[in-house]
Amino acid sequence: MPKNRVLTFARAMTRAESYVGHKEKLPWLLDKATRKAEQHYQSLLESWESFQLFIRLIRCWLADTCAVPVQSILMAVGAAIYFVSSFDLIPDAVPVLGLVDDVWMINSVARANLRVISSFRNWEVSLNSRNRV
Repeated sequence: MPKNRVLTFARAMTRAESYVGHKEKLPWLLDKATRKAEQHYQSLLESWESFQLFIRLIRCWLADTCAVPVQSILMAVGAAIYFVSSFDLIPDAVPVLGLVDDVWMINSVARANLRVISSFRNWEVSLNSRNRV
């Protein structure tokens, strides 16, 4: 595989800037990422919750229902782009190892955004509490 075709996280972040700048492109990416995550649930067990949170976070940001730092959105979108790409550092077609780099990327982005994730979770809990009343 040619080196220039391999998707690195730096390239995914460059693509993320384009997606964030053209919000109408994001629903397609989120739907594709959600479908792939559901297909590979067993492989994603360790990072399933973080990835699902990224999807919800981006959707809320798209709907203007929550304020999120742009850098965190870019990283979450970059992780989604990396995840849906079949030709990243370890191609998804490689048995057993194909999703290892994807899981690592999701976990790395989650660790880099712990404060944002915590705030978002608290916001979701408070929103759900208010809706029950």
